[in-house]
Amino acid sequence: MNWITDLKLAIIDKNISNIGKLIKEVPKIDDMAKAQEALALINEAINIVDNEKEETLRSMNKIKQTKAFLHSH
Repeated sequence: MNWITDLKLAIIDKNISNIGKLIKEVPKIDDMAKAQEALALINEAINIVDNEKEETLRSMNKIKQTKAFLHSH
């Protein structure tokens, strides 16, 4: 498979680990259309990572609140 296909699959699967690896290994792309596609995919990948990060923070805050509640009673 090629890099763009791998990134598409990582985005579809919301596989943060693979997204990170692929973003670190962006190949040189000479074709303008492929470069634009890669840029759009990278932007989508960044959105997915940001959303996952926000969800993780919300979950952590809920856990902290629950822990504080349990310790107070």
